[in-house]
Amino acid sequence: MKKAAALFIVIALAYCAFAAVTEAAGGTVEENKDYGGAWEINESTYVCRERIEWPNFGVYMLGNADGKIGLYMETTVADKSTEPDGLGGDSGFMVGITDKNGNGIIEESVDEYYLIDISCSNDGGFIAIEKNAAKWGDWSVIDHSSSFRKGAKVGMYLIYDPDTAYFAVYISEIDDAGNVMTEADPWIEWTDGKDPLQGKGFGICSKITDGVISNVKVSRGDSVTPPEPSTAGPAYGPDDKKILLADFTDPETINKTIGTGHDCDITFDEEFGCLKATVTGPDPFFKVPMNLATYFDGDKFTGLLINYKTVEYSQAEIFFTTKTSRDIARNHLFFGLDETDDFVDLFVDMTLDDHGTWTDQIRSVRIDPDHAGTEDGVFYFKYVYAVTEDYEESAADTETGTAEPTDTDTITEPEQTVTDTDEQTPAVSDTNPDVPGTAAENTGKPGSGKTAVIAAAAGGAVVIAAAAAAAVIISKKKRA
Repeated sequence: MKKAAALFIVIALAYCAFAAVTEAAGGTVEENKDYGGAWEINESTYVCRERIEWPNFGVYMLGNADGKIGLYMETTVADKSTEPDGLGGDSGFMVGITDKNGNGIIEESVDEYYLIDISCSNDGGFIAIEKNAAKWGDWSVIDHSSSFRKGAKVGMYLIYDPDTAYFAVYISEIDDAGNVMTEADPWIEWTDGKDPLQGKGFGICSKITDGVISNVKVSRGDSVTPPEPSTAGPAYGPDDKKILLADFTDPETINKTIGTGHDCDITFDEEFGCLKATVTGPDPFFKVPMNLATYFDGDKFTGLLINYKTVEYSQAEIFFTTKTSRDIARNHLFFGLDETDDFVDLFVDMTLDDHGTWTDQIRSVRIDPDHAGTEDGVFYFKYVYAVTEDYEESAADTETGTAEPTDTDTITEPEQTVTDTDEQTPAVSDTNPDVPGTAAENTGKPGSGKTAVIAAAAGGAVVIAAAAAAAVIISKKKRA
């Protein structure tokens, strides 16, 4: 009798295990359940308290999708490079989930899911979709055009239709005053046209230490509609010829900049009352703090006006992204920063970038003050403006000339540098060639074949010097 009872228990347990795997194979999950992460829940706020063993996410399962769903969440962007061991910093949604072995943990090497991810690294924020078919499946699509930084608060809205494997990702930027700014168009649209995943589970996920995801909302069926876009127009008038992008005499602006710096120490300099950038590595750069309120029309504002001071000449570089050109590695130009005794304004004609991509909505601007990465080089910056070609201040005080190189001139063609976002960053999927990849995908970047011309106002005379090893830019400087 005892042996029969024991045998019955073994059979029952085996059946339960079989049933769990069978349910998992069918693609459904247990709703409103912690699938790793020791989640704390307070109404619509979820906190992931336990870091799951890398590369897995802490996942809280919200439900199963039998049709189109809409998911919304708000989170504070984390920096992948500052999370423990550099192996965190991501958060977002998972959909199409199948817990294939039914163990209640979503594992990258075992389970299936689509990851809709938001994070940032040294080269700024990014939004991406990954297809994980029981293994890391590379980024299917990725967008680097944002100016997200560590500490920025954003909202992410996903429309997902499992019947067509269609994704649309919308982003809301939330400023320090709590104003929510949402663009009308999705940041990412993608359809998985190759063996779409069949799982039905969906939820939120995080690799952030004590990561908070708030204001979580779920909609289904006919109630799934795109979010209402912001009604506010651009932060400049139709007759404006100059708009302020960054006031680096404001310590708060510098605080926002620190989270975007790489290979340079960003501080507020008490002596000059502005941003001080000290080179600490081979690829120094920082991003101009921007959000949806300060995005601007690159066809109207064709140049940047940079107020700076430095004691030694350097070849500098500007990287940028636009609404239509998302790959930061493709959008750049070189220019020269001359040594100066006082702060001067430098006009950079951005229409002469290497690929002609300075057009449409400009979403981010990155300044690389020293392409050579000269150790302990020091640069001071007070302001960055976007200006029209005929802005009055430069037209009144300076002139521009173009110096053609002679046969004896030597033009150096430097290589652009862009820091990798993620050591696992793959190439862009062939299924969506219109969506650009990450900066890391472009390792064989061509050098600039153009020469920089700098016109400096000195004692009423215009001194024109062809700056060696610089990009094709027409620059004008005047005393601040």
